[in-house]
Amino acid sequence: MSQQENQINVNSNNNSSSMDAEILEQGDIYFFYRPKKAAEEVKGIEDVRRFFMVTAPEQEENNSKKSQLYRLFVIGKKSLPEIRKSEARSSERYWARVGGIFTDPNELTKELFSDEFRKGDAARPVGEGKYAIIVKHHQNHAELAYILEMPKEPGEAQRELGIEKEASYIISVINPKIPKSSNLPTTEEPPKYPEEVLKEFDETENFVSLAKDTKFIDYQNAQIILVGAREGRDVIKSEIGIEIQESLQSADIFNKLRVRKDKVPIKPLMEGKLE
Repeated sequence: MSQQENQINVNSNNNSSSMDAEILEQGDIYFFYRPKKAAEEVKGIEDVRRFFMVTAPEQEENNSKKSQLYRLFVIGKKSLPEIRKSEARSSERYWARVGGIFTDPNELTKELFSDEFRKGDAARPVGEGKYAIIVKHHQNHAELAYILEMPKEPGEAQRELGIEKEASYIISVINPKIPKSSNLPTTEEPPKYPEEVLKEFDETENFVSLAKDTKFIDYQNAQIILVGAREGRDVIKSEIGIEIQESLQSADIFNKLRVRKDKVPIKPLMEGKLE
């Protein structure tokens, strides 16, 4: 990686977008995919069994005792939702669940890189970058925005999985108090919210904005909805008031997650090619 990498910050100018935008958290983001059991060669999304997104929020400076957190999301439709200029249809609200919460990067990579059904079907890294969860108070919803650091430009692997160079998505939590008989997706096991967190959910709404609290995605089996919102650095900067600035900190999957290049297929990450 180069010495200067991308970081997401609120604009320093005083336009209305930046004055209304607040970063709730920011950190590193990673994408992985696992091929299907019977796939001899991954040629497209039809050969992908699972698609993962990992967020690793930065630790607060005044809370050094808190462990680094890694959230492993399993994306239901095996890709990120399309960014549309018109309002997204209900079918374009992509469901995901928190498949694991980790404080040790070795446990995270063990989950991802262990062979599941046969030798060679371990997950492949397919993207790394920086992300932020932002709230615009007059809209009362949160967006997850990211910029891709590797590969430098999206290739066939990223296009198959809907990973843009820069994009943002409206992110909401599915209310765990909504009955399973509703038309919303669900998991076999309920989210592992403690009672004090469950009390914060209102039974009158299906979706809860992360503007209320990002801790709602810190628990196993928590469910989220992603809706494509914006694409491109300039659009994100002008419409929600954040921009990508230079920083010495990069996502650096090989050091921060301790991924060994000789142990996992890295063409999807380094060259944007399916493997």
